[in-house]
Amino acid sequence: MKNPRAFLFALVVAFVATFAQCRYVAQRETDLLYETAPQKTLVATRDILDNVRLDETMVEMVDVPRRWQQPKALASVDQIRDQISAVPILAGEQIVATKLVTADEAGLALYVPKGLRAISLEVSVFNAVGGHIKPGNHVDIIGTFDFGSADKSDMRTVTVMQDVWVLSVVDDIGRPTTRDIVVMPEEGQPVEDREPAPSELLNNSATITVAVRPAEAQKLILAQQIGDLTVSLRSLWETPEPVALDHATVASTLGLVQQVRYRQGPRYRVIEGGGF
Repeated sequence: MKNPRAFLFALVVAFVATFAQCRYVAQRETDLLYETAPQKTLVATRDILDNVRLDETMVEMVDVPRRWQQPKALASVDQIRDQISAVPILAGEQIVATKLVTADEAGLALYVPKGLRAISLEVSVFNAVGGHIKPGNHVDIIGTFDFGSADKSDMRTVTVMQDVWVLSVVDDIGRPTTRDIVVMPEEGQPVEDREPAPSELLNNSATITVAVRPAEAQKLILAQQIGDLTVSLRSLWETPEPVALDHATVASTLGLVQQVRYRQGPRYRVIEGGGF
């Protein structure tokens, strides 16, 4: 052997390369075995409507490779007891906890952020964007107040609050509750039309509930007592920064400097059902 050092170096390099390759293959095999290990997972056996109380007839247990098991996937029939589907679930889809709620959890208090208070505003289809406001929207609250005296009106419209979060419309909180639970039809049967929820019947007298700070809640209560409130819907792409606005007055709106005569409504009270 003419150069034993070169031979020894080549032998060491070959040994190190072989060792690294064997270690890589072994680690890769371990990773693959871990990722493909079967995991017990609940899947839907049929299409499940939203707002349906789940039971064992709607699901089955299958083995899913760990790599393909979705986060929060349920692995026991006991985990769906008293659970309601928050969104439609397709046949063969894994049952995940994020798509289920319980009737008790769906109460409004669960969704009021810490430090805020829920306050209801009386609205109608005319002063609430035609009934298009939905839970989760953000709105501005605008009030019209009379600063006049005697028979002279000095009406002014003021944006009382901006970027207010809507918690509910009538009793629709945007999530299923016990009232919303529907019965799944038999396989192959058509879905029966359900009665419209109260939030779908917004007409001349309804409420929306918003989340505000405690001090703002006091202001809203007072504003409802002394003026007329209107709810303005904000765009989903609107930034939360407040917009500087001047008060809208008769002078700025109509171009009139003098006061306008106040047309006062009749002073009487309607008594229904013979009550006094």
